[in-house]
Amino acid sequence: MPTIRDIITKEHMRQAEEAAASRQYTSRDPLIYADERELGLSIRVQGGSARWVLKYSGSTRVLGSLSEITSPTAARALAVETREVMRSGVGDDARRFVRQRRSGKTTEEAVAVLARQRAHADGKWRWEDLARRYPDEYLSRPRKTARGMRMPSAASAAEARRYLNDPVVIEHLGGRLLMELTRGDFERVRDTLLDVHGRKTASRQFVSYSSAAMSWARRYFGGASGLEGVDRWWVDTIKRDETLPTPKARMPEIDDLARTLYLAETTRVMPGRRIQKGTSEVVLCALWWIAITALRAHAAVSVRRSHIVPWRDAPEPGWVIASFRVEDMKGKRFFALPIPPRAALLLERVGFVADPESEFVFPAQRRRKADGDVPISRSSPRLLLERLRGRPANPSMSREDEIRRGQDLLDGIEHFSTHDLRRTFATVCSDLAVRGDAISAVLDHADGSAAAPSMTATPTRAEVTRMVYDHSQRLALKAIAMSAWCDALFSACDREWSRHRTAVRRPLPRRSGEPYPDRPEFRPDVPWYRTIERWHAGRPKAPTSLGLAAARARRQAEEDEPEDA
Repeated sequence: MPTIRDIITKEHMRQAEEAAASRQYTSRDPLIYADERELGLSIRVQGGSARWVLKYSGSTRVLGSLSEITSPTAARALAVETREVMRSGVGDDARRFVRQRRSGKTTEEAVAVLARQRAHADGKWRWEDLARRYPDEYLSRPRKTARGMRMPSAASAAEARRYLNDPVVIEHLGGRLLMELTRGDFERVRDTLLDVHGRKTASRQFVSYSSAAMSWARRYFGGASGLEGVDRWWVDTIKRDETLPTPKARMPEIDDLARTLYLAETTRVMPGRRIQKGTSEVVLCALWWIAITALRAHAAVSVRRSHIVPWRDAPEPGWVIASFRVEDMKGKRFFALPIPPRAALLLERVGFVADPESEFVFPAQRRRKADGDVPISRSSPRLLLERLRGRPANPSMSREDEIRRGQDLLDGIEHFSTHDLRRTFATVCSDLAVRGDAISAVLDHADGSAAAPSMTATPTRAEVTRMVYDHSQRLALKAIAMSAWCDALFSACDREWSRHRTAVRRPLPRRSGEPYPDRPEFRPDVPWYRTIERWHAGRPKAPTSLGLAAARARRQAEEDEPEDA
């Protein structure tokens, strides 16, 4: 095996090419030009090939042919880089590095490819892993906070999945390792969602969920995710100003709310609509319930019959307590709300028409077998307001087409949602000089107190009662705000109904021995709560299903009788 040791030059390369063309050297007896400037670098000629070769620590790596590496200087530079890779002692890294360099990549690009391939082999997380594991393993499970255990939020988990797996996100980040992502990658996704697709919410929510997910992965799975020791650049990715929602200050005045409730009661079939189906009594009662309780729609319509218990320490007979599961509350805390006697009559009203077999106070009337027993959708009260404004249920219609479809019965009332009623509640109570802590308690604003323990999936009435009374729910404090609010709301409704009353129709007296009706007869010209109170006042004994006191109903009916009645 002839070996020529010298500082390799272009002349040596020319000689090696001629030797390869002659094919006089074989694999058993090759011709070698060993470079004395770069240790381990040589040109090996065998058969019809002449290639640059690097030997290091007992291993040999082919750097490339003379046609691929066309100068000794380039060969020496590649040899230095390859030796550093071989020094790491990882299997085929050097071969992969050389392949990348020969394909035209820079040293930095080749090293990045090498790191990426190694990370893939080690199972480091890709974007799809983060988008799956963060909702499944964090948002969908109970977690400890400074205030106790925070129950999982199915809505938040579903929302995170939607925005982290958005087609635009997958197009830009799909298949990529978390460790190779940059702030620029996140900003490109954010800007594409906004500037190209015009999706403000998606742009804003992507920044929120991606930043939270990356921080979670780095904190709990730094090694597995590949983010260990990585600078937290994602926290500096900010939302675009134009995507930030404008703080909402809209709210109906209490007289406008009373007018809305009157129109909902008296206009069951919306004028100008092709479908002449009347408003469901259950949905109408749900709208009243949201107005009375100032609850968020989802929690309000999800209340269960077994979660309504009498208030044994109430300031007067007829109060009940409605309690709500941890899973149904935004704050993920058990919540109990005292309901004044007149407002509690709404539970009796809906009980006349709702499915008695359902566990929910406001059960869905049309059910799919797969759904089973479920409450009405939280959107049902909102859609009722939309119908009163003459807008169809089809969300794909333009605003102009919507307005042309029907008469706006709420003309003159500023647009509001069911959630905006919470501001009306707070404002009215504040104007009535109700204590601020009482208002916050009803609205279930965080106060730093420890979270209450959660109920089981199917709690008994005894368990509900224990939860209400054993854990401090500040019932007396909440009752202050609830009493003031309900008095103001029902007074506004009395004024609204009186404005529309043209003639008073008194029910004919019952004949002696005639059976008392088993349910009141509701009329649009009389508020439903007065109808129920009069019905109770004439009954031979008090109802017991919800612990309501007939004496209270009779006294209320006499004291609050409108002058024109």
